[in-house]
Amino acid sequence: MILAELGKSYNNAILSISQTPFLERRTRRTFTIDPDVSEKIDKLVGGHNLEVNVLVNKAIRRYIEWGRYVDSFKLVTSDPRLMKTLWSHVTVEEAREMGTQNGKDTVVEFILYYFRKFDLDSVLKTFEMIGAEYANAYIYSEFGDRDSRTIILRHSMGLSASAYYGASFKALCDRLGVRCELEESEDQMICKIGSSSMLKTIAPKTFKEQLAKQQ
Repeated sequence: MILAELGKSYNNAILSISQTPFLERRTRRTFTIDPDVSEKIDKLVGGHNLEVNVLVNKAIRRYIEWGRYVDSFKLVTSDPRLMKTLWSHVTVEEAREMGTQNGKDTVVEFILYYFRKFDLDSVLKTFEMIGAEYANAYIYSEFGDRDSRTIILRHSMGLSASAYYGASFKALCDRLGVRCELEESEDQMICKIGSSSMLKTIAPKTFKEQLAKQQ
């Protein structure tokens, strides 16, 4: 599944790619790819090496940050129009209950597996990268500083969706001891995060011990 920059040789194509954004120091890697993949890259980029590097970096990054977790956590992307219809059949209270439960276990498990830690930054990164960038569930916006942040999730799926995201977010913040205020509407969820002076970072082992004490 790895795409690469071309250098045609018999039945294989060899390429070098950058692992970091352009204009920064780059690391060169050499890969062998299938001929049919090489031909498709040729058609996509029209022989421009710079465009090949952009394409390859994007493809590999998507696999590393998203694709390899899809099977493990049964992650899917859905058409927002379909999700809007599904959310219309869920009451606000039902959505909030699902969000709370999801925020207490499934999302925490994913964050610990993905980041190897559980803190506010990893929570926000999950909502931004997984929910917005890869799942396309909403548009993520964030402003403020470490002591006072405002997170906005913009979508078009109705109040139940906002209640679900809000409840998930609050459950995660509660786990970290972070105070947050929610504003939910038909097309967005706003979360205002207060002072992080009581912020905790929970490592996988510590988190499991904490769960055991609560049972």
